[in-house]
Amino acid sequence: MTERTEKERLLERHHEHVRAWSEFDLGALGDIYNEDCFIFDTIPPPAFRSLRDFLQHLTPLRRTYSQFKLRTFDQMVRVDERSEDRIGWIASRYEIEVRRREGVHRRTGRWTEIYEKRGDDWKLVHLHSSDDPVES
Repeated sequence: MTERTEKERLLERHHEHVRAWSEFDLGALGDIYNEDCFIFDTIPPPAFRSLRDFLQHLTPLRRTYSQFKLRTFDQMVRVDERSEDRIGWIASRYEIEVRRREGVHRRTGRWTEIYEKRGDDWKLVHLHSSDDPVES
């Protein structure tokens, strides 16, 4: 059995991240995110200085969803291990489908995760998501 490469481990971490949001698993999110992760999102206000700040803002909204589906695709994974502090990033596209009382809402966009290797674990230190521009 061959050992997984760091690129494969980072992509696996990405899939864990997507699954944690889909299941709204706060414990899993806490394991993935660095405590002071900086988050840029499409939900106003657009910048959050930690996962805790983001969740305090997002949790009441997320609890109004009867269904939440998140899927990412076209992932581009890079790992830079030249320095002592290893950095990895994943850029991908996403689709979100949310069901609420008013019906179904869909969004597509771009998503970038920046990770730092901490010991034997990849920790998310920056997340940036943005909606696709509206097609005219």
